[in-house]
Order: sequence, then structure tokens, then C-alpha cells
Amino acid sequence: MAGGTDNKSEQPTPRRLQKAREKGQVARSKEVSSAAVLLGGLMVLLFFGQTILQTLENEMKRLLTLQVPLEITIPFLAAIVNGVGTRVALILVPILLAIMITSVFANMMQGGLVFSAESLGFHFEKLNPQKGVGRIFSKNGLVELLKSLVLLIAVGIISYQVVSQHLPLYPRLILMDVRRLLYWTASISYEVFIRVAVLLIILAIGDYFFQKYRFTEQLKMTKQEIKEELKETEGDPVTKGRIRRIQRAMARKRMMADVPKADVVITNPTHYSVALSYQMESMDAPKVVAKGVGFLALKIRELAQEHGIPLVENRPLAQTLYKSVEIGESIPSDLYKAVAEILAYIYKAKNALTR
Repeated sequence: MAGGTDNKSEQPTPRRLQKAREKGQVARSKEVSSAAVLLGGLMVLLFFGQTILQTLENEMKRLLTLQVPLEITIPFLAAIVNGVGTRVALILVPILLAIMITSVFANMMQGGLVFSAESLGFHFEKLNPQKGVGRIFSKNGLVELLKSLVLLIAVGIISYQVVSQHLPLYPRLILMDVRRLLYWTASISYEVFIRVAVLLIILAIGDYFFQKYRFTEQLKMTKQEIKEELKETEGDPVTKGRIRRIQRAMARKRMMADVPKADVVITNPTHYSVALSYQMESMDAPKVVAKGVGFLALKIRELAQEHGIPLVENRPLAQTLYKSVEIGESIPSDLYKAVAEILAYIYKAKNALTR
């Protein structure tokens, strides 16, 4: 069927891409954000992990050595919570802020900064259970499910490999103090997360290009849609043609109205006609007030004869003026001499008649 989804073979136009962007639709991969957040978090822990651990340790010591009164009151507990919460927040809030900025930056790198009020609006169709189930079992939903399963299996394999490498260490963890126990637990966990981050980066790169391809496929257009868009942006070709014809007719009418004001009409003799006007007080050089070829040239000659405007036959000059000078423009300097001779001849002839 013409115009159906099966015939969407044309690449999306810039206007269609812009309209999709205005709706908040851009090619983005969630895996890129996930990889960026995980990698950013690991980098923060690498540089500030010791400081965080030291802060938590000091807070724990402070709590364990705290002098507890005989009667524990609400203000006393509130003061403890506020003090501990403030000191921990001073460490954790900048770290969480850095991770959030990393996530925003990762999204901006994919499609720039996009804000759409339409995507924030409430849509009743999103509450339709049937459509929700349809999205889950759609082609896109199955692809997302497959990606999640692959990622889950890969994380499980990576975790098993890292844990297996440290098997001889686990029996000795029972005999270690708390500090060394935390060190080895964090070290093993960090190794797992680093490998998972590398995997996520590889997956994110592939998924980004896949999402970009899928986004372009979804926005593809039929030939009819491109024609309709062209009508919207540039107007209906039939209407535009009619407007151009009207504009040409009006310009021709104005041009013909200026023919009686001309001083001379230079002809080819039959194919070209160029009407020139020269007012010594207001013009630096003669101007072309009308020109035409074929039927229009004939009408210019007829109108000139009706108003007693001289006709001068000069084949090369008529063709040069027609091709090189637009209506309302002054003649070029290299034609001054030829035109001046004609105008001088006409003025001389007029003076002779008036005597």
C-alpha cells in the first residue's frame, strides 16, 4: 500500500529530525549513562575512597566513645544525628554531585541538551495496560530484555572469575582485623566493578550506534511524506507557480507602464527590444526601463510607436543590453559611447523638428 510503513525508504529530513528533537526524541543509549556513572563512581572512590573511609572511621570512634547520659532524650538523639549527618554529607554530597554531573554529561554527549515540555506532560494512553504489555513484548522490548540478560550473565561470569582468583584468601579473612577485612573486601569488589565498567563501556559503544540506527529507521519517511513536508515548508508547488506567474505579470505590467517614459527603444530589429531613459539632472547614466524578447519585444515596439518614442535598430547593442542589464539598472560604462551616440542623434533630431 503506497505511503504505508513498509514504504518508508527515505532518510528523515532535517525538519523531521528537528520536530522529533522538540518532542524530546533523540538517539540515546541508557548503557552509555550507566557506564559513565559506574566509571565516574569508581574514579571518585579511587581518589577519595581513603578520605571517605577515614571519615566514617572517625565518626564510628566518636559514637563509640560518646558519653551517654542517664536519661536519653529526643534533643540528645537529634543532636547526634544532625552532627553525624552533616559531617558525612560534607563528604558524600560532592561525590554524589560529581556522579550526577557525569550522568548529565554522558547524555549531553549523545544528543545535546534537550528540553521538551511535551515529554513532561501527562498522557492517558501511557496508562493503557494493553499498550504497556504491547511495549514489553514488542521488538524493542525483546531487544532490551536480551541486552539485560546478556549483561547479567556477563556480570555473573566476571564476578565468578574474580572471586575464584582469590579463593586461597577467604579462609584467612576470619583471622584478620576489621581494617584488613575491609581492605580486602573493598579491593575484590573494586576489581569486579572495574571489569564490569570495561564491559559496560564496550556494550555502551555498540548500543549507542545501534540506538542511532534504530532511531533513524523509526523516523524514515515515505516519498509522499517528503512531498507533504515540502508543501508545508515551501508551499504547494502549484500555488507557488501561480504566484510566480502573477508576480511576473505584475512586473511586466509595471514595466510596460514605464515604456512611454523612455527616450529611445533599441531593437534587434524583431527579436529584442530594450527601452532606455536618461534624465540628465537625476541620473548618472541611462537606465533600462523595459526589455523583452519575442512577443514582449513586439509589444514594447508597438507601445513606443503609439507614444512617439524613437526606435533605433542596433542588433549587437540590443542583445548586449538585454543580456547584461536588468530593468531599473544603469548601463555599464563600456556601453556609454554607443548609447551616447544614439541619444545625441535623437536629441538632435528632436531639436530640428521643434525649430
